[in-house]
Amino acid sequence: DAFVADLATIGHGRGMRMLRRACRDGIDAVPDAPGSLRALVAELDRVPAWVDLDDLDRGCRHLARYTRQNGIVLGAASLVSGYANSAASRPLLMTGRLVESAGARTIEVGSWLTAVLTEGGLRRHSPGIELTARVRVIHALVRRALTGSAAWDQPAWGVPISQSYLAYTLVEFCLIPLRGMRAIGAPYLPHEETSYYARWRYVGHLLGIRPELLPVDRADQEALEAIYLFTRPVVDDFCRDLVASINAEFLVPEIEQLLPPALHRVAPPVVHALERIFLGDEIAEELAVPDTRLKHLVRALGPVLGAVNAGLDRVPATLPVRTALGNRYRVKQDERLRSRYGVRHDLVDASPEGGRPHPARTPA
Repeated sequence: DAFVADLATIGHGRGMRMLRRACRDGIDAVPDAPGSLRALVAELDRVPAWVDLDDLDRGCRHLARYTRQNGIVLGAASLVSGYANSAASRPLLMTGRLVESAGARTIEVGSWLTAVLTEGGLRRHSPGIELTARVRVIHALVRRALTGSAAWDQPAWGVPISQSYLAYTLVEFCLIPLRGMRAIGAPYLPHEETSYYARWRYVGHLLGIRPELLPVDRADQEALEAIYLFTRPVVDDFCRDLVASINAEFLVPEIEQLLPPALHRVAPPVVHALERIFLGDEIAEELAVPDTRLKHLVRALGPVLGAVNAGLDRVPATLPVRTALGNRYRVKQDERLRSRYGVRHDLVDASPEGGRPHPARTPA
């Protein structure tokens, strides 16, 4: 937040270039850096004693074997679960991200996740550290813009991108997807799951989440999820519109890509079935996700596929081969999605000038 306040003096574009240079080459490569940037980079440079980078790398070495399943869970579980909170997701509307392509938003999130979940992705000067630092600054830019806006109802919605909701994003990208992967038969190995929680704890630290809110393990994330579900605002039409948008613009077309043309009509109920399984019927009802009998079929297939994949996982020689296939699929999917949605950038701060106004975009 202090660095974002300094952008008013040093200039938005120049400041963001300083941030990228400092992330890639260190703060000494930016001799005219303001004190706020030096303080931010010092925090990025300081690796907590509880972080074991070697263990984090071992834990993510073969995650890509489930690239296909992980993409489904990202859209239908992680992102949609975040849309069930009108206060936490309202910045999307007020910064113009609601009316922009849901596909573009998903690609941006995917760019960040790929960077932080890659082996070596959380080592200093890696792309994962840079993108996480930029996500943190994007949050601060949005927070500053909305806090100063008469349209932001702070008594009703709280601080934009608050600490509590930021902490819950770790649940959205860790506990919820791990649970979703198990539900559709793509369970990670025990050491991979343990490392996954540790990895997201470190990502949360890099995002600036206060230590008292930073979940350490699965039990902490489950407790945080319970508190969040107990205290979240009531779902309203805004939330339902967000879910309808990502379903129509992104998830249904993506499921259609996996089906022959004659079966495209079943793509919507497949998406609804997945959301019902990932979110649970209660939240799905609140979000107006149609019920479908297909959820029973998907739920029944999960243990069968899980047993098959668990059997493969017990043969260590299969892991690198499946991982290589998953990485190849990810690259092809990324190329296809970027072509389909006209996206060439990684995060919104690097999106083309002249697009819809956004606090993180360099002014045209």
